[in-house]
Amino acid sequence: MASFPTSFDKEALLACARGELFGPGNAQLPAPPMLMMDRITDISEDRGEHG
Repeated sequence: MASFPTSFDKEALLACARGELFGPGNAQLPAPPMLMMDRITDISEDRGEHG
């Protein structure tokens, strides 16, 4: 299993909005002012209601 980050700070979210986090052609977050969060404190592929 690959090791992925479990949290993202504001700079990482902005990098995702610029298309730098997951590579070309993959998912991007909206750029400010439409980006309505400044961090993700915990994210996982194997926890939660659908994980």
